[in-house]
Amino acid sequence: MHTKLVGIINATPDSFSDGGEADTPAKALAACRQLIEDGADVIDIGAESTRPNAAPVSASEEWSRLSGWLAEASAMAKERGVSISLDTRHAETAEKALIAGVDWINDVTGFREEPMLELAAGTDASLVVMHALSVPVDPSETLDEDQDPIIFLQYYFEKKIEGMEKKGIARERLILDPGIGFGKTPMQSIAIITRIRELQWLGLPLLVGHSRKSFLGLFTDAPAAERDDATLAFSAGLCMRGVNYLRVHNVQRHRGLLDTMSAHMPHP
Repeated sequence: MHTKLVGIINATPDSFSDGGEADTPAKALAACRQLIEDGADVIDIGAESTRPNAAPVSASEEWSRLSGWLAEASAMAKERGVSISLDTRHAETAEKALIAGVDWINDVTGFREEPMLELAAGTDASLVVMHALSVPVDPSETLDEDQDPIIFLQYYFEKKIEGMEKKGIARERLILDPGIGFGKTPMQSIAIITRIRELQWLGLPLLVGHSRKSFLGLFTDAPAAERDDATLAFSAGLCMRGVNYLRVHNVQRHRGLLDTMSAHMPHP
């Protein structure tokens, strides 16, 4: 098994399943330390909630939530061979974070804005390119019900890669994220997960962030913070389909899952 785990730190008061758990430097650093111990390969840090109907956050407010501890977290992670990703759509925040030592920029808008593209072209960081119709999520805005989500994403990513290459950004730096729940109905999100191999023809690593999301409400009545069992069921399938990165809240349980699968099914 070659799937790697991307642990989540939401340095926000309002994220959908863990808002407030890492909203001070001390709590954020403790969360980072715990994710490293639990077996994360990458830690994805965000300071703006993108949950449905969340209030947008300015770049200055976003950075104020990160500035007191991000450099220390980056140094801590590097000592253990763990990468740090910053989840942001603001070029100003991304630029400061790169100076602080982050390794990835994860832009939930898919590097839609020119300043973010220009910043990306001037760095060698890995870039997570996600598809979203709206950020923060507007639950009323989704792909058409009769739209094949995989065909849509194939076209979207093909054009996105082409556009980024024209800006001087090497495709080898890109990681593609289909944006589960970002402008997709629950059934479209499930279709993307079950047919994820159809995005592999693009030849780039895939990252899937399905953890605790609302589509799991089709399978469980549990609140968001208690959807880890349902998350793990889909994670096993994604692992077997060869997805490169799983972005998850409960890294410890996922490390156990991946280790068990690797011992019994070494070749997905």
